[in-house]
Amino acid sequence: MNKSQARKILGLDGTEDEREIKKKYRKLMHENHPDSAGDDADNELAAKINTAYELLMKDYSGPEKKKATVKKKPKKHWNGKENPNAYCARPIFHEVEDLDGVNLGTIEIARGRYVWSKDEEFSLFLRSLYVTSKELLDNARPSLFFELPDVIKQKYLADLTYLLTGQFIDGSLTLKELGVLDIDAYKIDAMVELDINAPTPKVGDSLYPAGVSNHRLYLRNKGGQIVGYLSFKDDRLYYVIIPLFEQKKAQVKMVVADNALKSRTRKKYADLNLWIRLNETETSAIESTNLKIDELLSRYGKEGL
Repeated sequence: MNKSQARKILGLDGTEDEREIKKKYRKLMHENHPDSAGDDADNELAAKINTAYELLMKDYSGPEKKKATVKKKPKKHWNGKENPNAYCARPIFHEVEDLDGVNLGTIEIARGRYVWSKDEEFSLFLRSLYVTSKELLDNARPSLFFELPDVIKQKYLADLTYLLTGQFIDGSLTLKELGVLDIDAYKIDAMVELDINAPTPKVGDSLYPAGVSNHRLYLRNKGGQIVGYLSFKDDRLYYVIIPLFEQKKAQVKMVVADNALKSRTRKKYADLNLWIRLNETETSAIESTNLKIDELLSRYGKEGL
């Protein structure tokens, strides 16, 4: 049993302190204590509750108590914005260095439904979502099931991480930090990765969204021909712009800015001036993503059976 499974057994989301964990444990044991019914299932459930409680309480007992408390308590000092409708809480990681500046690794300093801001290293943000996705998948598929091939597990992990990313990226907040406000829209430096047989766009040509496939936004010219897909010089924008299109939360204008074709890893691309205007966020979009996550976890749990 890992900590994620222990929290699930006790009905916790990871934001509780020592007192709250004890309170939840006592309540569950009162409801499921084997003395109240001699059923084997009740005995087994009580044993699981005890094991889960002991596992989580290791962070609050023994010689490492001070260190564990420092790890769990700083949630109160993280002032990030939260998305209360997100599917689940996630950890906030922080890199630790010694006095000489040598990286000692990362620790979890908070847990909650926090959206990303520049106060959090983006690489650690992505790691947070990866860890959260892995915990959700582990819980969706008990260890007694046979192991799936890595290629299948990685596909589910990638898809789930991407869905969660859309819930922890606030489009308006992030565009304010990564884009430049131009009247009533944000201006972004972008590129179009050109298909091999695509017609070459000219400076000043407008391009239009042609649809999203495999998390890529394909672009077409005025004549309706697909010319390639949208790309960015700042990788963080992939996790901001594309989900906005998938959730129908944005309108854009794209104009070819540089007709001189450039090469990058055997691909050709041209620069774009992209303006993006956000639509009003609707709760239904969040609920739709939560439903997609539930469906993905359900499929994963039944995979190969």
